[in-house]
Amino acid sequence: MKKIKSSIHVIGLVFSIALNSQTNNLTSSPYSLFGLGVESSISTGRNSAMGNSGIALDASNGFNLYNPAAFASMVEDNFVLEFGVTAEMVNISNSDINESRNTYNFSNISIGYNRAKYGIGLTLNPATNIGYELIGLENNVEGSNDIFYTNVTGSGGINEMRLDYGYKLTDKINLGAKLSYLFGKVEETESIVASTNYLEIYEESFYSGVRFGLGAQYNLLDTHKFGVTLDFPTSLGATKNSLVIKYNLGSSSTLEDTTDERINSFDLPLQLGFGYSAKFNNLLFTTDYNKRFWSSTNQTDAIGKYVDQDIYSIGFSYKINPQSRKYFERVDYRVGLNYNSGYLKIDDTKIDSFNTSLGLGLPLGKSSTLNFSYTYSNKGTTKDILVQERSNMFNINLTLSDLWFQKRKYN
Repeated sequence: MKKIKSSIHVIGLVFSIALNSQTNNLTSSPYSLFGLGVESSISTGRNSAMGNSGIALDASNGFNLYNPAAFASMVEDNFVLEFGVTAEMVNISNSDINESRNTYNFSNISIGYNRAKYGIGLTLNPATNIGYELIGLENNVEGSNDIFYTNVTGSGGINEMRLDYGYKLTDKINLGAKLSYLFGKVEETESIVASTNYLEIYEESFYSGVRFGLGAQYNLLDTHKFGVTLDFPTSLGATKNSLVIKYNLGSSSTLEDTTDERINSFDLPLQLGFGYSAKFNNLLFTTDYNKRFWSSTNQTDAIGKYVDQDIYSIGFSYKINPQSRKYFERVDYRVGLNYNSGYLKIDDTKIDSFNTSLGLGLPLGKSSTLNFSYTYSNKGTTKDILVQERSNMFNINLTLSDLWFQKRKYN
């Protein structure tokens, strides 16, 4: 009982830190200006080093958030706590600029356990990230030769608090469901500077909503596994606070001050996912395909339009000898590839990305793991007015596992 109470205290502390950390920028991408920001590329455990794949993978070695059905395959009577941090170094370039930006932050926390035929988990993680700066935009005052300059900065994003449930229907079939509460804030500050006056515009937009998903996995001959996922479309309701202040020759006046103004909701599309994995001795192979039907949301944006998104991923992991007493023969070596067609189209150009990843799973004790992963990403293009992002992301993720619920035996 003491172990359970102390574990609950630790979980509460880590979740509190996570909720505060999620308010900081987890990206420095100019493309986060679009919609509610860029999709989070952060994953848990081994998945981040395997091309962000895992629809057909089990959860015997830690969490697998790519399919809720995987929670049924967690080790029975095991309580698992997983959390991680990430660092991203991005180079942004086009025909006019070439600069580097760095971001560091808490990435995710998950807790879960398995009892008999079912497994359950609770996760907090970023769903989208916003972090952009547009400095020194030069414009002419209409009808004159006067010039004014505009500076725009944005931050925030959407977080996901998610409950997963997996049930072992038979020895070969696992079913699962997930319920997500999506919430977050988008902050934007715009400064307009002219020769004699200065305008400051502050906006805070708050979004929230609920999303439901389903998943299933089928095990064929304990070697081949198939998975499928379905995320239902939903709308995130929104309100906005605005403050506009004008400064002129040492004086200031408030032009606008509104709170809780209803604004357009943001729609998330139907999403389908299919996965396959196979194990050959100590080599594990997995591949996924995801389809997101953004065009059916009929949403528009000032700088581009939403198009259907296709994501292809493939991953491998290898252990020399999982039962060996030699430490490095039990290390899990991982590598993966990922192609994302993107859901943003600007000037008839889709903003796609290609990612390569690799990593290690270092065993700690009998059932815990320290995960390291590195991902190189190439996103966008220097064509026309667009920018290209080359990023290096490092992720450290700790999976702690312990037996609960089992009765101790004494001789």
